Amino acid sequence: MAPSLAERLSALDRPDHMSDERAMWTSVRPMLVLGRIVMVLFIIAVGEIFDEVRVRGLSIGVWALIAGIPLFLLISMVITYGDRLTQGEGEDPLR
Repeated sequence: MAPSLAERLSALDRPDHMSDERAMWTSVRPMLVLGRIVMVLFIIAVGEIFDEVRVRGLSIGVWALIAGIPLFLLISMVITYGDRLTQGEGEDPLR
Protein backbone atom coordinates (compact mmCIF):
# COMPACT_ATOMS: atom_id res chain seq x y z
CA MET A 1 0.00 0.00 0.00
CA ALA A 2 1.24 3.51 -0.81
CA PRO A 3 2.40 5.66 2.11
CA SER A 4 -0.05 8.28 3.33
CA LEU A 5 0.54 12.00 3.00
CA ALA A 6 1.46 12.27 6.70
CA GLU A 7 4.06 9.52 6.34
CA ARG A 8 5.56 11.24 3.29
CA LEU A 9 5.76 14.57 5.10
CA SER A 10 7.39 13.00 8.15
CA ALA A 11 9.91 11.28 5.86
CA LEU A 12 11.01 14.71 4.67
CA ASP A 13 12.06 15.60 8.23
CA ARG A 14 14.35 12.59 8.54
CA PRO A 15 17.94 13.17 7.40
CA ASP A 16 19.03 11.56 4.18
CA HIS A 17 22.26 9.63 4.72
CA MET A 18 23.47 9.97 1.16
CA SER A 19 27.14 9.51 0.34
CA ASP A 20 29.08 12.41 -1.12
CA GLU A 21 29.48 10.74 -4.48
CA ARG A 22 25.74 9.98 -4.64
CA ALA A 23 24.92 13.60 -3.74
CA MET A 24 27.21 14.93 -6.47
CA TRP A 25 25.80 12.48 -9.00
CA THR A 26 22.22 13.50 -8.21
CA SER A 27 23.16 17.09 -9.04
CA VAL A 28 25.14 16.26 -12.23
CA ARG A 29 22.76 13.67 -13.70
CA PRO A 30 19.87 16.07 -14.46
CA MET A 31 22.27 18.35 -16.35
CA LEU A 32 23.44 15.41 -18.48
CA VAL A 33 19.87 14.34 -19.20
CA LEU A 34 18.83 17.89 -20.08
CA GLY A 35 21.95 18.31 -22.23
CA ARG A 36 21.08 15.13 -24.09
CA ILE A 37 17.58 16.41 -24.84
CA VAL A 38 18.90 19.80 -25.97
CA MET A 39 21.45 18.07 -28.19
CA VAL A 40 18.74 16.06 -29.98
CA LEU A 41 16.69 19.23 -30.53
CA PHE A 42 19.81 21.01 -31.79
CA ILE A 43 20.57 18.19 -34.25
CA ILE A 44 17.03 18.42 -35.62
CA ALA A 45 17.24 22.22 -35.89
CA VAL A 46 20.62 22.15 -37.65
CA GLY A 47 19.33 19.51 -40.06
CA GLU A 48 16.32 21.63 -40.96
CA ILE A 49 18.07 25.01 -41.14
CA PHE A 50 21.15 23.95 -43.11
CA ASP A 51 19.49 21.40 -45.39
CA GLU A 52 20.89 22.94 -48.60
CA VAL A 53 24.48 23.47 -47.38
CA ARG A 54 26.87 20.70 -48.40
CA VAL A 55 30.30 19.76 -47.06
CA ARG A 56 32.25 17.02 -48.85
CA GLY A 57 29.13 15.92 -50.69
CA LEU A 58 26.91 15.50 -47.61
CA SER A 59 24.46 18.02 -46.18
CA ILE A 60 25.09 19.62 -42.81
CA GLY A 61 22.10 17.70 -41.44
CA VAL A 62 23.79 14.39 -42.25
CA TRP A 63 27.01 15.60 -40.64
CA ALA A 64 25.00 16.60 -37.55
CA LEU A 65 23.66 13.05 -37.37
CA ILE A 66 27.11 11.56 -37.93
CA ALA A 67 28.49 13.54 -34.98
CA GLY A 68 25.33 13.61 -32.86
CA ILE A 69 24.39 9.95 -32.66
CA PRO A 70 27.73 8.79 -31.19
CA LEU A 71 27.69 11.77 -28.80
CA PHE A 72 24.15 10.88 -27.71
CA LEU A 73 25.22 7.28 -27.09
CA LEU A 74 28.30 8.43 -25.17
CA ILE A 75 26.25 10.66 -22.87
CA SER A 76 23.75 7.82 -22.36
CA MET A 77 26.57 5.46 -21.43
CA VAL A 78 27.98 8.00 -18.94
CA ILE A 79 24.55 8.35 -17.32
CA THR A 80 24.11 4.58 -17.08
CA TYR A 81 27.64 4.07 -15.75
CA GLY A 82 27.19 6.86 -13.18
CA ASP A 83 23.90 5.35 -12.02
CA ARG A 84 25.52 1.97 -11.53
CA LEU A 85 28.56 3.43 -9.81
CA THR A 86 26.61 5.43 -7.27
CA GLN A 87 23.86 2.88 -6.65
CA GLY A 88 23.45 2.12 -2.98
CA GLU A 89 23.44 -1.38 -1.56
CA GLY A 90 19.80 -1.29 -0.45
CA GLU A 91 18.39 0.18 -3.64
CA ASP A 92 16.44 -1.65 -6.30
CA PRO A 93 18.75 -2.31 -9.29
CA LEU A 94 15.93 -1.72 -11.77
CA ARG A 95 15.14 1.82 -10.56
